[in-house]
Amino acid sequence: MTTIADNTSNNSSTNNSVVEEVDQLELQWKNMELSLSTFKTQVTALQQQLRSLEKATRRQVKQLKKEASKSKNRGNRAPSGFAKPSKISNELCSFMGKEDGAEVARTEVTKFVISYIKENSLAESKDIKPDEKLKVLLGISDEDKVTYFNIQKFMNKHFTKSKKKLAEAAEASA
Repeated sequence: MTTIADNTSNNSSTNNSVVEEVDQLELQWKNMELSLSTFKTQVTALQQQLRSLEKATRRQVKQLKKEASKSKNRGNRAPSGFAKPSKISNELCSFMGKEDGAEVARTEVTKFVISYIKENSLAESKDIKPDEKLKVLLGISDEDKVTYFNIQKFMNKHFTKSKKKLAEAAEASA
């Protein structure tokens, strides 16, 4: 028969082993939580790195597309619009010192007229006070107000359209 003392030592060793198992389970549980927490932090950091990489990649792709389209647009194109030389009136040719019937770009004519205005001190801030030579060229009276903004309107009559352009304009309006 077992005595009470033996029972107590048996219970105590069983209790000790149960306590040890519980302690070990708690330790494993805490280690697992710590591992999960570390893993979660790493995943968050990786997600942030991925977002940064994606943002940088998109920015780079956008810049490369922009540069690629610029190189396509540039090239040895013929001048167009105001930069394209067109025939000017004989009156404007003599004003500029060119041969009659010369072809000059509007930008060049405008630069010449603006430099003439500055050389002869005909500008007062935004307004231009034309001398007789400029009045005759622009075909204006004393009442007309000339500014840098509207000078092209007065210069327009000196740029003649070619027969081809007149035919195209007639076709478009018909």
